[in-house]
Amino acid sequence: MTEDGIAALLARYEFGDSCVRRVMLDQEFGPQARGRVVRLVIDARVVDEGLRWEPVCLDLFGVERFRIDESGGFAWVLYDPPQFTRFDGVLQVDLCAERFGNLHPRNAQEAFEGSELVFAAAGGSWSALQPWGS
Repeated sequence: MTEDGIAALLARYEFGDSCVRRVMLDQEFGPQARGRVVRLVIDARVVDEGLRWEPVCLDLFGVERFRIDESGGFAWVLYDPPQFTRFDGVLQVDLCAERFGNLHPRNAQEAFEGSELVFAAAGGSWSALQPWGS
């Protein structure tokens, strides 16, 4: 995920009250393997389309570290957009960013402290999925 890709994601979607529907962990094998991969499926609202719900997929590769705590209900509810930071060339994706307010973590350890859903990866991408009912 480049800075432009992250900006496009955050401009397209409103994440307040969005819901993480799926977290899939896998391990790639073979000569082209990029290590552990994670796919996150989030129901978010499309800003320029009347705030209609759309599933968006975040694919992370080369996942070095992650923390997934149990959600309080059937799924994780996001109150703020995911927070993307880089420390030592590693992308940190924190889905519990509201704990920082308008601030950002100062280091990779702080990104993981207190978060219930956070990933450290070499990189990633995002894409819109077909709406659930279609």
